[in-house]
Amino acid sequence: MKHFTHIYTAGKAINLMSASVDNMLDASGNLVTRQRKTSERLKAKERQRFLDYYKDQLFEATWAPDDILGDNDPYHIFKLFTDQDFPGHGITGLDTFDSGGITYYKFSGGLPYRIDHIVQEIISMTKLRAYNDQLSWRQIFYYYLLLSHYLTDAHVPMHCDLRDDPPDASSRDGQPSRLHKGGKPATGPYMNGDAHAALEGDWEDAVIPVAIAERIIEQHPVYQQPPISNLTPQVTFTGNDCQSGGVIVVKTIPERGLMQFLIDLCIKSKIRCKTLFPIANPTQLDTASLPAITRQIFADAIGNLLSVWKYFWDQTH
Repeated sequence: MKHFTHIYTAGKAINLMSASVDNMLDASGNLVTRQRKTSERLKAKERQRFLDYYKDQLFEATWAPDDILGDNDPYHIFKLFTDQDFPGHGITGLDTFDSGGITYYKFSGGLPYRIDHIVQEIISMTKLRAYNDQLSWRQIFYYYLLLSHYLTDAHVPMHCDLRDDPPDASSRDGQPSRLHKGGKPATGPYMNGDAHAALEGDWEDAVIPVAIAERIIEQHPVYQQPPISNLTPQVTFTGNDCQSGGVIVVKTIPERGLMQFLIDLCIKSKIRCKTLFPIANPTQLDTASLPAITRQIFADAIGNLLSVWKYFWDQTH
């Protein structure tokens, strides 16, 4: 995702944190109710107050992985492919993940592992703060917002699909895994080399008017606000979307279940990419499916960020 999209998803998650408890699921997948719901609402309000207080860090922290750390490759991607994508590929020795009767091969990337690492850092920092008063809440909540960049990237279908990286694509165009040219199938159903950046640009243009209207970002003379696009309604969310049965869902991740949660998320992104860029004709974006999938992607990015924030808050408070 591009800069303002990262700011928007994190800012929106903060704004909807308390309301989201109305559509929170326990570890068994059941809606939380009664005393449990009351308890979760109090905790969500406390998280929200903290993050609201440090919201001035949104602009820098959510973009720091690109702007400061520069670790796009390999930590912003998790490039998967299947036998259906590249029949007879003959590639061996890769990590595999099975889901829905399909084997997913991981060609490159470490996105889920990077997220897990940052989560463990936040847990450690929070616990150590009791013994080291030089660890400020401001530092800790900077990591909360920095984490949101990686988690949002996991929802980008192209970040989780090897077909996004044709062997002849330039590594200078900014797409993460194109440095890994060796070993890819030489032919196959690859997407156009510019498809990734173009779609992220469409999402950025859709987000900016909403983010400005909701004061998540400020209008600035350096850039022009794009007009409302046909995708803008798909990235617009209110508290109604957090009601029971709404599109924004907060899940209770089991204490040792974070990695599986993240792997499943990346596989879901890969599946969405096959809808947006069908194997039969991956050089053409399926514009008919784009609005609905855009809404699913952004709703999941907000809901899953709230889920992961809740995951390590529950272990440290």
